[in-house]
Amino acid sequence: MQGFYNFDYELTRLKERLKKTETNMNKQPIITILLALVAVTGQAQTFIPVVEDSIDFVIEGTVSEGADSVCMNERPYTGPLWFPVHNKHFRIAVRQPLHKFLQIEDGRDGWMQIIVDNQPSHIVVDFRTNTVVEGSPLNKRFNHYKLIEDSIEKEMELHEEDDDRTVYNSLEQRLHDAKWKSIIENTDNVIPVYNLALNGQFCMITPERLTECMKEEYAFAHHPEMKRVWKFYWAMQKRLPGQDYHELELPDTTGTIHRLSRYVGQGHYVLLDFWASWCSPCIGSMPLMKEIHKAYADRGLQIIGLSFDKTREAWLSAINRYELPWLQLSDLKGWDSVTSEVYGIQAIPETVLIAPDGKIVSTGLRDEQLKSKLEDIFSGK
Repeated sequence: MQGFYNFDYELTRLKERLKKTETNMNKQPIITILLALVAVTGQAQTFIPVVEDSIDFVIEGTVSEGADSVCMNERPYTGPLWFPVHNKHFRIAVRQPLHKFLQIEDGRDGWMQIIVDNQPSHIVVDFRTNTVVEGSPLNKRFNHYKLIEDSIEKEMELHEEDDDRTVYNSLEQRLHDAKWKSIIENTDNVIPVYNLALNGQFCMITPERLTECMKEEYAFAHHPEMKRVWKFYWAMQKRLPGQDYHELELPDTTGTIHRLSRYVGQGHYVLLDFWASWCSPCIGSMPLMKEIHKAYADRGLQIIGLSFDKTREAWLSAINRYELPWLQLSDLKGWDSVTSEVYGIQAIPETVLIAPDGKIVSTGLRDEQLKSKLEDIFSGK
């Protein structure tokens, strides 16, 4: 497997070269070394996918009661292919790249994720239990994790409408933990690609956890679907805790220009909330954000909304509809916003909490995690 450029190794070599020039120093070698370091940094952030050869792959099995066809989709989705059912039995024969992810379903209760594998390249499934009956160790292992996650998700559906969200939130945490377990326990195979990349978990886990699983030597690191994960990871470096905040200059809803420096470093905490009117999870988090604003606005917390909307009408409509009382800023350029570049935002919702001294305290905290962090800060823990 072809690897990423070894940045740490080259950086060490450059440092050694720099030490050797210190006794006979002039501007030319210093400039040369610095230019080389810039080149290394740029090359380090280049994703090189490994596209495997295609193989003949067969899936067959038994469908749920009443199913008359089976649908297969590539992941990411490219459009369904339909296969007939005869006497509750189906057979799918395709040619796909090795380690491609496929989704199959029978239109009833059957729904499974399969990895194209050559050990063996023929698997048998049972939609009545959503299990891999026969197949490669990789697919059986993958199926094991999916059954655990599906079981938790079904429990969550039962408590989705509960007024008391305690049970639901507990199940949600169990689901996040189960997905993380499927990632970190499988660094020697491609199973992590499903939750990390295809299922979007990369923008929902903490920066610490994401850093832990983003190692170029891991077997899944160069899978083609990991491109956006690496892009997100590299961009995230711009907002990691411990570094100074980055200046922004954006208009508010009236067109008045605001600079972050007017609010940051003024002796109170500032919470940057990256959102958009078209982002359902963002809108879903607004009740909690309003709760946070009510609890801490008078205790030294300034919330600033930074929108990725493109139209003024949609932006203003959402602010008014959800009665958002804190400062809202946007250049209305969508993902081309200066905000995306300055803070490396590749997915929303996202938050960045900045301390009174202008240092970034946390990034990527959402919902209960964010609430807990603020409780600790303002209770003096």
